[in-house]
Amino acid sequence: MLLSCATGSEQFLGSEAIATYATAKAVILPIPYEATTTYRKGCETGPAAVITASQQLEAYDEELKRETCLEVGIYTHEAIADTRQQPQLSAEEMLAVTTATVSRLIADDKFVVAVGGEHAITTGVVQAYRQALSEPFTVVQIDAHGDMRFEYEGSHHNHACVMRRVLEMGLP
Repeated sequence: MLLSCATGSEQFLGSEAIATYATAKAVILPIPYEATTTYRKGCETGPAAVITASQQLEAYDEELKRETCLEVGIYTHEAIADTRQQPQLSAEEMLAVTTATVSRLIADDKFVVAVGGEHAITTGVVQAYRQALSEPFTVVQIDAHGDMRFEYEGSHHNHACVMRRVLEMGLP
């Protein structure tokens, strides 16, 4: 199976082969959103950095003796909610476009790998899965902070509130 990018720019895992959206089972969704970070700036460059670094990964799995990532087919979606292009994009607008995009990808039976940006994007991704799945699922958070604030700096959608929003969705 082949690897591709919607925009013709860098592709996740490089360009050894090209998968179309229709044939790919997995979609890398770059979300270079940065608006509520409070410590260091620069997370909006994260998706591009991950995609660039992925080109140095070894595709061959020594244990399985094959290149499973090529069998699956990975499509790199064009970036959404990009604050480098739309610096005034609000958290509410970002969540709406993220939820809508992930919902469409799920409806197309794609395994979505969202790459941020700040972790406020998580609410939109989880909301799309919550709406699409009838069975319960668990969200696992790996972070130095709980991100359980009701609001922070006047926003309910600040990165410091993301897991509170997930908890409010009724997820374990």
